Amino acid sequence: MFSSVATMIMAGFSLGLLHALDADHVMAVSALSSRKPGLLSTIKHSAHWALGHAGVLLISGLLLFGLGWKIPQTFAHLAEASVGLVLIIIGLMCLWQFKKQPLRLTHHKHGDVEHIHWCIDEELDSHASKNDERHTPVLVGMLHGLAGSAPALALIPVVVQGDIYSAFMYLLVFSLGVMLSMLLFAAGLGVMQKKLKRINIRFYQFSRYLIASASILLGSFWLSQSL
Repeated sequence: MFSSVATMIMAGFSLGLLHALDADHVMAVSALSSRKPGLLSTIKHSAHWALGHAGVLLISGLLLFGLGWKIPQTFAHLAEASVGLVLIIIGLMCLWQFKKQPLRLTHHKHGDVEHIHWCIDEELDSHASKNDERHTPVLVGMLHGLAGSAPALALIPVVVQGDIYSAFMYLLVFSLGVMLSMLLFAAGLGVMQKKLKRINIRFYQFSRYLIASASILLGSFWLSQSL
């Protein structure tokens, strides 16, 4: 069925594009990005998440395929439960951070004209260091790579027909599909955040609270379904 290399690449890449848009993936990246919004920052968070996801998927996939192992059912359930717990933790961290960044009125004077407008008290760098910005998305991506890789791993025996090189290629194009899809999502999210912030800062702040709350709700649902 999947005899040619071109078909294998298309199958892996297409599944990767779809896999990246799973609800838990999108929610985690959205919540992490809301801690330090902006187009460049959102893309960086997404890229780090995708690298963590790809690294674990490639290593675990090749080990499982090469050694003929299967993921224990208890481990799979534990990984799924961990995804829900992480979403809850990320959401709570965001709410705590936003609470410490209230809206405040600022005054700007340009010649004889004085402007008064709302802005967010930007104390973000002290709460989200550069190491935190980089490492947290990578670790979350690694967890997602362990928990939600069934679409990639399940088709390996069918697609590669016992060839470990083909297995590596399949997992690689799958990971590239995940990365491209997540980066496109991140670009759209970053542009939307930028426009919201420019149009109405209070609605923009509300959207950040909404994302954090949605992360907690989805994480709670995910956790309840995996237990």
